[in-house]
Amino acid sequence: MNKFVSDAKAGKHQEEGWGNSAYLVSKVGCSALSFIQQREFDNEKPFRNISVNAVHPGYVDTDLTSHKGPLTIEEGAVAPLYLALEDHGLKGKYIWCDKQEVDWYGPGTPSLY
Repeated sequence: MNKFVSDAKAGKHQEEGWGNSAYLVSKVGCSALSFIQQREFDNEKPFRNISVNAVHPGYVDTDLTSHKGPLTIEEGAVAPLYLALEDHGLKGKYIWCDKQEVDWYGPGTPSLY
């Protein structure tokens, strides 16, 4: 994240491969942070059984997406609510909008729809 910030300040973020969306880079940073935080909680003494997961709610029809997202707000809330309220046992995972676990280090991601 420090590299992105310094590249953006220098105006060379695109040539360094970051693209032109600070929002997207921040989402990647927050997702990566969730994995780091889960490792820290897993090594805590005493163990408090805390779960930290990252979730992609999908492309939701909101002001942020200029109402271009095909998912309703209710549909976008399904996976976050699943992680917050259900007894799923997931820890340090990346969950897609359909509640499926996605391999963060894998070759690609599922469709948003």
